[in-house]
Amino acid sequence: MVLRKVLPEGRLNRIPRHPEHRNIILAIFCLELQRRYPYSEIELNDFLKVQLGHMCSTVDHVTCRRYLIDFGFVKRDRAGTRYFLNFPKVEASLANDVMASAPALVKAALQAGRRRSHASRYA
Repeated sequence: MVLRKVLPEGRLNRIPRHPEHRNIILAIFCLELQRRYPYSEIELNDFLKVQLGHMCSTVDHVTCRRYLIDFGFVKRDRAGTRYFLNFPKVEASLANDVMASAPALVKAALQAGRRRSHASRYA
């Protein structure tokens, strides 16, 4: 499973280089964004800080936002002040069954990784 490779200890240490793994992680971030809602930069930054916090990530929100834009998961308006979810890109990156259960899968992967990390430290 990709999440076990990307989140081995229940944390996101970096954005994966492998395109498929990277796209899955970025798409999972986007599952919590609302379609057709114009996010300001502050709103998107706050959202990413929370999402990265859930993954105990060492990746900063600015880098994550840049990846979301560069790889087409989020689009900016012409003025560059509003951000919109590009849901077809998210949908193309995740299988339909994952779309429905991805937040639960991420939570389970994080918890399992933390348990493995905790167990190995105290074994």
